[in-house]
Amino acid sequence: MKEAEALKVMRKYYENPNPDEAEEFRFTEALKLLIDKTGEPQYMYELGWFYLTKKRFDLEIKYLELAAENGYVPAMEELGYMWYYGQHGEKDYGKAYGYFSKGAELDDGAGSLWCKCKLADMYHNGYYVEKDDHKYRKLIEEAYKEIETPEYLNEPYPEVSFRMAEIWSEENRMDEAVVLLIKAKKFLAERLSREAFWGHFETMSRIVNLLYRLKLLNEASIDFYDLFRVTLEPCKILFKYDGDRYEITVSDDKEPGICFDGKWYRDFLELCDKANIRNKKITNIYDELYDWEVVR
Repeated sequence: MKEAEALKVMRKYYENPNPDEAEEFRFTEALKLLIDKTGEPQYMYELGWFYLTKKRFDLEIKYLELAAENGYVPAMEELGYMWYYGQHGEKDYGKAYGYFSKGAELDDGAGSLWCKCKLADMYHNGYYVEKDDHKYRKLIEEAYKEIETPEYLNEPYPEVSFRMAEIWSEENRMDEAVVLLIKAKKFLAERLSREAFWGHFETMSRIVNLLYRLKLLNEASIDFYDLFRVTLEPCKILFKYDGDRYEITVSDDKEPGICFDGKWYRDFLELCDKANIRNKKITNIYDELYDWEVVR
């Protein structure tokens, strides 16, 4: 197989939603050839992600580490998250700190900013390093200056903005913090309409709950993600989609829960992650839901 053929194999694989074992084998062989011929860390990273989907974590780590050793910041970011959260069952804050530190130092757009954001958290929480809120604030302020006007949805604008808003609220800059949280909420809602990732829902929950600690929630003019705050107390929430009326019920039992369309969810985060309307994920159509009413 030559480089041109290997690239063709890769394109075909990505265009095929259901590749068989033979196609998967050819894909991995194509990537290995490209790694050998070009030394490009992007191919190492892609092969690592392939092995992640197959739960071959040993090979995933092998190729991500290889990409990181060759200066590929997305691999550093992924490895940092892997060890920070113990995604494969083992946390190692020392390794996470190493990858986040290295990634944060490099000028690589979104990847470096994600690394800087998590590196700041390590100083904030005292993970592996001494707790240092001065360093935390400095890193977040630097990241915010870099990302103040984001261009792409994969940039950590809401994550950095939430932390910046927390800092401003501690400095009694409440109005600025509220404006920033509203912008972060809008940005993240758009991202979630395209990529419904659990961790991003958790970030949205934090944004919304901080926002309504700093300003009064007007239940007469809510939107879908305001339900992170509204559903903290028993109530019924009515809304419309394409002319039809829907209801969300928040239980007042000792065991909390949320019922929507005949199904029960532990909390609003799980509803966001799993609920559908007419076979459409609810977060994909969040901006098409209207005529909200809260009944207590």
